[in-house]
Amino acid sequence: MGIRKNYNSLTSEERSRFVQGLHRLKDEGVVDDFARMHARHAQMGIHKSSHFLPWHREFIYRFEKKLQAHYPSVSLPYWDSTVDRSSSDPLWKPDFLGQFNGPWRLNRVLGVVTLPTEAQVRANQQRGTYSKFWRELESDIHNPPHNWVGGVMASFTSPGDPVFFLHHSCIDMLWVRWRKSHPDVPFVASRPGFGVNDPLMEWPNRTPADVLDHTALGYSYDIEGG
Repeated sequence: MGIRKNYNSLTSEERSRFVQGLHRLKDEGVVDDFARMHARHAQMGIHKSSHFLPWHREFIYRFEKKLQAHYPSVSLPYWDSTVDRSSSDPLWKPDFLGQFNGPWRLNRVLGVVTLPTEAQVRANQQRGTYSKFWRELESDIHNPPHNWVGGVMASFTSPGDPVFFLHHSCIDMLWVRWRKSHPDVPFVASRPGFGVNDPLMEWPNRTPADVLDHTALGYSYDIEGG
């Protein structure tokens, strides 16, 4: 079982392998393929719908598997933007994600909007229905970090910036937290075609039902304990 950690908890070896994996996938065209895939569906229901969370879970899971094809012990780390809120944080240093900005032409402009707060996350975790939870999570907690980073991260091709995967790993972790405290709350479709057994865009043989249990996909988060 792979454990997705806060990037600050990575050992130097784990950080090095993750960075090496990103370079390998960029050289192989995988990073750009994922950016194009996201852009292809960006306005077709992977956002502003009940499939927002399961679609992105499947998406980053598939990227993680690409990394693991080269480095089996690698798991996606996450960036908690309610805690690491400064452009001087280790996330952006040249030995980590800072090294990609120029060579990958990411055009980041860090800090142009306000990041979400821990209070917002706590309030969002209390929502009693899936519909209320995902809508607020997407609009108030997911959207601002994309714009705070700017450049590619603020575009439909946002997976072209590696921080996309750390950000969405955090969003996925928040979904895990919410489901643990609301285990009996059902998945509710936002509109026809976006139910728990409807296919996820890009992967007609995959549905939200296939990804609701993240542990069945072979990963957990460091916040889960045990």
